[in-house]
Amino acid sequence: MSDSLVADNPELSRVELTVDGDLAGILAYDVIGSTVILRHTVVKEQYGDHGWAAVLVRGALDILRMGDLRVWPACAMVRRVIGAEPEYLPLVADQDPEAAEADRVAEAAEADRVSEAAERSTTTGA
Repeated sequence: MSDSLVADNPELSRVELTVDGDLAGILAYDVIGSTVILRHTVVKEQYGDHGWAAVLVRGALDILRMGDLRVWPACAMVRRVIGAEPEYLPLVADQDPEAAEADRVAEAAEADRVSEAAERSTTTGA
């Protein structure tokens, strides 16, 4: 049996899988607020087809669960693992955080526009 370790590397925005001391795979992520977007899982070819990608994803989800963070599974492998292992479902955010951020920016811009229009109408006496 191989010795494996899954660890967060926040400086590189990724979770890393090492097998017998060799970097075997990564799961890239971005953080928006308290939600982590799990972007892409990559496992070196020599570790492919041995279940290491699932080990990496489960390890990443376990790390995130301990940090009380939500996840957005942008990666197909992450979605597969969550679908196969329902104990991870409570980690999934209700909405894509990028879409939510875009909505907040649009709402703020609209509020600014309305405020500026109201200010112009009071200064011009309209």
